Amino acid sequence: MSMSFAYAAAGGEKGTNTVYVYEGSLPIVDVWGNDVYQINESGRYLLNESLTMGIQITADDVTLDGNGYNLTNKKSFGVQAYNCSGVTVKDMYIFDCKAAGIALGGASNCMVEKNYVTGCAVGINVWGIENECGSTDNKIINNKVYNNTNFGIRLAIAGEEGGELGSEGNKIHANTVFGDSQWDIYVNESLNDVSGNKCDEIGIGP
Repeated sequence: MSMSFAYAAAGGEKGTNTVYVYEGSLPIVDVWGNDVYQINESGRYLLNESLTMGIQITADDVTLDGNGYNLTNKKSFGVQAYNCSGVTVKDMYIFDCKAAGIALGGASNCMVEKNYVTGCAVGINVWGIENECGSTDNKIINNKVYNNTNFGIRLAIAGEEGGELGSEGNKIHANTVFGDSQWDIYVNESLNDVSGNKCDEIGIGP
């Protein structure tokens, strides 16, 4: 399946150090028993072809631009920003991922914008890292998320003492979310800004 996404840029920006991403161009690491590519240095990364393996981002100050190409991962997640800050994920077309299409795990001050996510377990998932840090002050704006197995956009709950930390101070705005099997948008915390979204159902958790 190949589909160009209307928001995608035409190519790299002049005057910037752009890393072009294609199959085999990034280091491969094991995450939860599955191989994924890893971005572990700051910079701007631009897809140069469609990918069939997920990407984990562990460095601060990274921009990942889909550039009109597809990403699918039938074994795990699509893109995961893990324990980092200042990451932007934009203009991605992500489909058929076994886990989340886009995940922010223990991430802060990140931007997820103008992405198209469909056919995943969860479209966009924001969660905290157990015993370490929550996901805070992120913006999820102007994404199209539909027909995912569980939730469209999910902000994880804070668990018991010593358990999973929650998500707060995040802005979920101007997204189009529909056709998801459970809630289109599910917010487990009250300390987030959820407004201006087009969706069928919003669930508010404890």
